[in-house]
Amino acid sequence: MHFEYDFVRGAGLFLASLVGAGLSLRVFLRWRHSTAVSRARRIVQRLNRPAATLSAVEEQSAAIEELIDFPDGRAAAEAARELLDAEDETVRSAAVEVLRQTRALDIWRRDLRRGGFRAKLRAIEALAEVGDDRAIDELLEALADDDPDVARAASRAICARDQDYGCERLALALASPNKRLAETAAATLVHTGESAIEHLLLQLTSLNTQARRLAIESLGNIGGEDLTGVLFPLLTTEPHPEVRAAAASALARVDGEVAVAEIQRLARYDPDWFVRARAYSLLAEMDTDGAAQYLLDGLAIFEPELDGEPDNGDNVVPVLEGTRRVRSAILAGLRLLGFTDDEIASTQRTTNAPPLTPEQTDIVSSAISLLRHRSPEQRAEGVRQLGEFGSAVSEPIVSALTDPDPYTRSEAAKALGKVGSRDAVDALAQCLKDPDPTVRLAATTALRSVVTREAARELTE
Repeated sequence: MHFEYDFVRGAGLFLASLVGAGLSLRVFLRWRHSTAVSRARRIVQRLNRPAATLSAVEEQSAAIEELIDFPDGRAAAEAARELLDAEDETVRSAAVEVLRQTRALDIWRRDLRRGGFRAKLRAIEALAEVGDDRAIDELLEALADDDPDVARAASRAICARDQDYGCERLALALASPNKRLAETAAATLVHTGESAIEHLLLQLTSLNTQARRLAIESLGNIGGEDLTGVLFPLLTTEPHPEVRAAAASALARVDGEVAVAEIQRLARYDPDWFVRARAYSLLAEMDTDGAAQYLLDGLAIFEPELDGEPDNGDNVVPVLEGTRRVRSAILAGLRLLGFTDDEIASTQRTTNAPPLTPEQTDIVSSAISLLRHRSPEQRAEGVRQLGEFGSAVSEPIVSALTDPDPYTRSEAAKALGKVGSRDAVDALAQCLKDPDPTVRLAATTALRSVVTREAARELTE
């Protein structure tokens, strides 16, 4: 028993001595590091003196060499960080060079990529103080970090030293293939506000579709009446449908009252179904005067729906699928405006057009496929074939009125005159301003046919 007591007592004393030795070592290491930092700071003071004479320049060079060769790299880096805010650019450059030679930058980059949360935040703070190109590159990569707090800290750090330069780099990052990085950069630019507008405007001419779209969305979120004149032309000149839709959304935020007429035009006549669907949704979200009636009129174009799918080995024809998507967008918009399903059904225009048979649906699908053909003659043939099926297929014919080939546009106008749908009146009226006289003549004849037919129908009812 006495032996066990002595053993426990001895073990306790041994552990206590180990703890005491550890604490002593820790205190010693802190004292040594503090002493090293003090020595490094004295060298930094020599480096921070104005280099007005040749001897002063030589003294600065010697101080840089001493810091680079300093035995304690951590102490040298800690002292050199105090010079990163120096007004003298030469002194700042010397401090960055010391950090690079002591491998402090490499350590921060490593922590930013593989370190824990606190290590990443310390690295972000240090790289923000450095603020050179390589440091900004690392901070930009951190925008895609899985931790949103790290990404936000990196976004703030990019603009911490030079906001104008930071905005420029963030704007260039909108084209990054890393979607999370690009979207975080866009959010940071929006948070920066008006000072980011100039850099965002430069991205409107980018060859990268994502960069143009994010720049437009960011401009819409920042706002400002001066942006209206920049965004309006994009609705007609921008080739990519997602970017056109983004421009329409941005205009709705910037100046909704002015943008209504243009968004209505997109909803009815844009050649891409995605833009038309987004435009109808925007009209419902804006809830301007007459929005509900415009959506109801747009819904009438798609009645009755084309049923069935083509049996020719292809997937669902994109045009038919787009028609369904646009119709779904209109229905969702009407529900957003407070319409119930029963009210929507009761206000829809009835039609006497019989439903298409499966065989007819295949023919219509093939005709719609021709509308995407490279040859204008083939596109015109597709329009002529659609004209044989009445108002059930008027929507694809209306889209053909914007075809780049005048012959196809004139055939589309003739087909609409043959169909005799009152929903085509607005589209045909737009063709009266067409630069090609053949198209204008076809539109005039078609309008006369539609109006005459509708007047006769009203007299017989």
